[in-house]
Amino acid sequence: MVPFWARLRHVKWFKSTLNGVNATAIGLVGAACVILWEGAVTTFADAMVFTLALCLAVVYGIGAPWVVLTGGVFGAILHKDALGLGQNEWCSLGQDL
Repeated sequence: MVPFWARLRHVKWFKSTLNGVNATAIGLVGAACVILWEGAVTTFADAMVFTLALCLAVVYGIGAPWVVLTGGVFGAILHKDALGLGQNEWCSLGQDL
C-alpha cells in the first residue's frame, strides 16, 4: 500500500485535492473555535487564556502540548479561587443595563 501512496503523492490533481481537503479542515477548525468561544468565554480571564493560547500556537509556533499546559497553568492562576483576576463578565448581552 505504501508504494501506491508514494506514487499518488506526485500526481498533480491528487496534490491539489489534498490542498483543498487541508484548507477545508483548517476552516472547520476555525469555525469550531468561534462556536467554542461563544459558549466557553464568559469572563475576561477566559478571554485572556484563549488569547494567550492562540498567540503561543499561531505567532510563536509552540507545540500543542505546551500550549495546553501553559493555558491550564494560566487559567488556574486566574481562577476565582486562586488570584481571581479578570472574573468580570466578558459580555453582558441580554442583560438589562
